[in-house]
Amino acid sequence: MNIFKTKISHVIAEVLQQFDTSEDYTSEMLESLIEHPPKPEMGDYAFPCFTLAKSFRKAPKLIAEELSEPLHSAITKIDELLSVQAIGPYINFNVSIAQMASITLSKIFTGDYFKENQAITRERVMIEFSQPNTHKGFHVGHMRNVALGDSLCRIYRYNGYDLVAVNYIGDVGTHIAKCLWYYLNHNEESAPDQLRGEWLGKLYMKAIQKLEEAPPEQSKAYQQEVSQILQRLEAKDPEISKIWEMTRQWSLDDFDTIYQWSDVKFHHIFYESEVDEDGKKIVFEELEKGICERSEGAIGIDLDNADLGFFLLLKSDGNTLYSTKDLALAKKKFDEFEIQRSIYVVGAEQTLHFKQVFETLKRMGYQQADKCFHLSYGLVTLKAGKMSSRAGNVILFSQLQQEMKDFIQTNYLNQYRGQWDDQEIEETTRSVAVAGIKYGMLNQDPNKQIVFSMEDWLVSEGDTGTYLIYAYVRIRSIVRQIGLPTVEKVDYSLLEHPNEQAVVRQLFDFNEVVWVAGEQYRPSLLARTLFDLAKSFSRAYTTCSVKHAESAELQSARLLLFHCVAETLKQGLYLLGITPPERM
Repeated sequence: MNIFKTKISHVIAEVLQQFDTSEDYTSEMLESLIEHPPKPEMGDYAFPCFTLAKSFRKAPKLIAEELSEPLHSAITKIDELLSVQAIGPYINFNVSIAQMASITLSKIFTGDYFKENQAITRERVMIEFSQPNTHKGFHVGHMRNVALGDSLCRIYRYNGYDLVAVNYIGDVGTHIAKCLWYYLNHNEESAPDQLRGEWLGKLYMKAIQKLEEAPPEQSKAYQQEVSQILQRLEAKDPEISKIWEMTRQWSLDDFDTIYQWSDVKFHHIFYESEVDEDGKKIVFEELEKGICERSEGAIGIDLDNADLGFFLLLKSDGNTLYSTKDLALAKKKFDEFEIQRSIYVVGAEQTLHFKQVFETLKRMGYQQADKCFHLSYGLVTLKAGKMSSRAGNVILFSQLQQEMKDFIQTNYLNQYRGQWDDQEIEETTRSVAVAGIKYGMLNQDPNKQIVFSMEDWLVSEGDTGTYLIYAYVRIRSIVRQIGLPTVEKVDYSLLEHPNEQAVVRQLFDFNEVVWVAGEQYRPSLLARTLFDLAKSFSRAYTTCSVKHAESAELQSARLLLFHCVAETLKQGLYLLGITPPERM
C-alpha cells in the first residue's frame, strides 16, 4: 500500500463531496488514477482531472484550478502532504520526504520492506519457460527465454504468488531423427568427453547440410532413411530407443550445466515424449464428444467462429503435432498441479498457435483457459543478422561462456590475481557474466527484437548489468569503511538535497514497480528502475559526501540512505536472476 497515494485519494474524495456531482467517486477509484509527474520539480504525485470532466461539465484544466484551493486547505491537517498546485489538467502534490524516508529506510534496513508484496497469498501460477530441444545446440538466443522466464518466476514469488516453475523439453521429433541418422550413418568422430549435447547439435547441422546438398535421387534416399529412423523411434524400437536415450541424456546433461551456471531452477520438467500418447487419447475423446471433427482423414477443431481457423490436432497418418501435445501438457498442468493461472514464455512466432490452444482448452471445459497467457518475445539477433541452428550461424553457449570469461578477466579481474584466490576470481567472473547476459536480455520490453553484443553488454558504464554491479560494490565498500549507523538515531529530515530526495522516492516506489512488472509480464520495468536508481545514487554520492558530511548526524543519514540503495539493488538484481559480488 502506498500511504501517500491513499492520503491523497482520501482528501480528494472528501473535497469532491463539497461539489454537486452526478458521480460517486470512491477513494479506491481515485487512488488508481494517481501517477508521478514527468519532472520531480512538478511534485511527487499528480491527479489527472480528465475523469471529472463529465460530472463537472468543465475542461480538466479549469477543474484542477477550482479544486486546488479547497484541497490546499484540506491538506493542512495531514502531516504527510505539504502542498498542492494546479498544473494544466493535473493537481500535483508534494509530500514529506522525511516521512517517506522514515517509512522506507527503516524497513529496508530490517528487510521487512522486501516482504510487503507477500502480505497476501495469491493464486497458484505456473510459468513454463526455456523449452530447449535435445540433439540441438543451446545458443545465446535461448538465453532470452531463460532470463525472461526465470525473472518472472522470481518476481511472482516476491509478489506473493504460489509459483511453480517448469520446463518443457523437446525430446522427440524429426530433428532427432535427422541427428541420429547422421550419427549412425555418416559420423566418423568419437563423442567428446564434455559438451556432448552441443556436439549432437553440430551433427544435426551437418545432417541438414548433407540432406540439402545431396543430388535429387540421393536426397530422396536419405529422406527415406530419416523417415525409417523416425518410424522406429515412434514405434519404440528397442535398438534405436537405446541410442535415443543415451544421446538424449547427453543433451539433458548439457542443459543441467547451463541452468546451474545461470542459477536457474525448476520445480518440474515436462518432456514431449511423456505427453505424446496422452495427446492422442484426448483428441479421440473430444472427437467422441463432438468437440473435434474429421477433415480429410485428419482430426481437428473448427475455430472459425473465433477467427482462428481450423486447428489441426492429429494428422491423417495418426501422427501427433505440437498442438496435440500442448493439450495433453495443459491437462497435466491443470489436473496434477492444480494451477489457476498458466504462463507460457515462448517466441512470438507461436502467437497464433497459443490462441488456438487456449480457445480449444476453453471448449474442452477448462475454466483455467481464461487465465492462460502466452508471453511472446522477439528474436535475439547478431549484428550480422538472424541466428539459426539450421544454418549454423549461432554463438553456442560454451563459446559464449569462454568469450565472456576472457573479456571479464582481461578487463576487470586479472589485476587482482595474487590478491584474491582463484576461486573468488572464477566466481566473480561467473557473477559478472550472468549479470551481463541476463540484464542485456531483460532491459528491453519482451516484444522488442534484441541485437546481442557481448562487448556492449559487459562494459562498466551505461545501461548494463556490469554498471549495476559496480554501483552495488561501490556502496558496499563505503559501508565497510565507515560502518552502519544506528537506525533509531537517524534524523531523516537532514536528507534535504534534491539528489538525496530523488533516491528516497525511488526506494519508496520499488515494491510498486515490482508488482507492476509482474502483472504486465515486463521485467524490463524493474531493470530500468534499477538503472535509474544506480544513476540517482551516483549523482547523490557526488553531491552529498558521506566521508565529509557537515555533521555526524548527516553522515549517519546519508550512510543509511546509500546502504538502503545497495540492499534494494541486491534485491532487484536477484529478481532479475543476478547475484552481485561483494567486491570487484
